[in-house]
Amino acid sequence: MLFLGLRPVQAAELRIAFALSVAPFADPRDGTGLEIDIIRAALQAAGHTIRPAFMPSARKMVALRSGEVEAAATLSPQDAPDACLSEVYIHYQDYAITAKGRYPKGIKLADLALLRVVAYQLASHHLGPEYAAAVKANPRYQEQADQLSQLRMLFGGQADVIVAERHIYEYQLKRLAASRFTEQPFAVDYVPLFKPVAYRVAFKNQALCEQFNAGLARIRREGVLDRITAAYLPVIKLPPSGDKP
Repeated sequence: MLFLGLRPVQAAELRIAFALSVAPFADPRDGTGLEIDIIRAALQAAGHTIRPAFMPSARKMVALRSGEVEAAATLSPQDAPDACLSEVYIHYQDYAITAKGRYPKGIKLADLALLRVVAYQLASHHLGPEYAAAVKANPRYQEQADQLSQLRMLFGGQADVIVAERHIYEYQLKRLAASRFTEQPFAVDYVPLFKPVAYRVAFKNQALCEQFNAGLARIRREGVLDRITAAYLPVIKLPPSGDKP
């Protein structure tokens, strides 16, 4: 069904770029995940299907500009200035994660300029100017496309702090336990340094972008969005709309 008032776009299978290492939001092993299901449901309202394409976060906009994909998920306005950005469809809550009790006085953003910090790819774009300034001054700061590597570095003594979304961290913790890697997990502190990050889908085609927005509003209004979220993250409820959590 096409929404009234939108320029018609023929129903199609749309290739959507997702990050490689953000399960349970998008899982390359089986093509499932919270974000995948949200985007699929919103576009189904316009008759479209989706085919996830998984790649490093830094490559998603390259793939969109080249026409390799029709849309790219989990982006902020600064990531895609030349694309049509959808309404906000999900928020991530990131934490600074450290060995439990290692910093009894706590950690401030400015401290990240002095510690060995490993963050997810593009974290310096998404976590605000104070964070970006702190890590820019830190020669021991790095970003990893594979978030399992963050955990291995933390538990292997190569990082003092990792920056990750909590659900992704806990998913990777289970993945580490099931792997042949030798790093042994220990208890951690989740330090709440960051505000929730609002993410959008970037489209090459404005009509598709508008159809996605209309579908997103519909699945939010009909309760589908809450049901999808509850299936993956029972303790989290998505904000009703906009950038604010």
